[in-house]
Amino acid sequence: MKVLSFITSISQNCGGPSRSVPLLVKGLAEAGVDMTLMTFYSDDMNTHALDGTSAKMKVLNKRITDKEIEEYLLSENFDLIQMQSIWDPPYHQLAKIARKLRIPYLITPRGMLEPWSLSQKKWKKKLALMLYQMKDLQKAACIFTTADMEAQHVRELGVKVPLSIIPNGIETDGYTCRTSEDGVKKQILFLSRIHEKKGIEILIDAFAQLHDEFADWKVLIVGNGEMEYINSLKLKVKNLEMENCIEILPPVFGSDKIKLYQDSSLFCLPSYSENFGMVIAEAMSCGVPVITTTNCPWEILNDTKTGWCIELSVENLKQALKEALNMPTKELYQMGQNASRLVFENFNYRNVAQRTYELYTWILEGGKKPSFVQL
Repeated sequence: MKVLSFITSISQNCGGPSRSVPLLVKGLAEAGVDMTLMTFYSDDMNTHALDGTSAKMKVLNKRITDKEIEEYLLSENFDLIQMQSIWDPPYHQLAKIARKLRIPYLITPRGMLEPWSLSQKKWKKKLALMLYQMKDLQKAACIFTTADMEAQHVRELGVKVPLSIIPNGIETDGYTCRTSEDGVKKQILFLSRIHEKKGIEILIDAFAQLHDEFADWKVLIVGNGEMEYINSLKLKVKNLEMENCIEILPPVFGSDKIKLYQDSSLFCLPSYSENFGMVIAEAMSCGVPVITTTNCPWEILNDTKTGWCIELSVENLKQALKEALNMPTKELYQMGQNASRLVFENFNYRNVAQRTYELYTWILEGGKKPSFVQL
């Protein structure tokens, strides 16, 4: 089985997909699939996950033509293509070429078809759906979603092809669970792309209302984003006179990132929309309880008592934070230990790769439909 996985960028600054896509390619290569990851060049490509595997890289320059892509696909004779997002012209061009060459393809929306995302630049996306995007979706062999909620939203758009529901995986060995309460600080960590959809203002407002009661706690907001937006958040913090307890910091990577998770008592992602939320799984793997919203597919937090999944509002977040910050240290620590076990059992990248391999086999060879596929 020879498979091409395509994503326009795996720059470290591109958020969760820059980690989850190479990791899926790694897991599939370890499972025996002849994998190639194709992407455009950037200075900080996140390729370390592929080190030591049989997976190959095809790095494109911005001037590459459709003809050159077609010639490459013909020379490599791929059995299957997985496109790791939508909207951007290169995904549409690849879908057209795949159809011309009769190569089946999957599309992974990566949250781009969620209601919140569709409401941004609404008319432009409606036009794109009408002109090309819906055709690309309807001609796919399968739409690869990461949660029941995302699959439901894709189906509600009228997409009639099979849908798979396979979560992102993480390298749990790389996000090791803390083994002691020692060194854990009274800090609430937000670590993600700094963007309007992440609900950061709601976190700031909720914590501001609690600060007098929990004056020894801090909030760290860590990530990259547009400087205009970051500066607006800094101004908001200043106007609230919270500069001593809310810090906005640049992104961290590697061991510094893992240490930041492990040092934090609580992780908070109050997002308006996530198709998965890699940082949630990473924090949990490190032993950190999580507060997130029902706009993210993590209601399992409530079911397993490993965190809080709430309706998004300042009041709801304030109440969840208050409950968490009032918990005894040992109880909060144990909640994080349970969260780490949950991630290991359900979201290890090797388990995710195995399910993806089953999906590929079903698409190419038929047979019994996998349980995680909806027709």
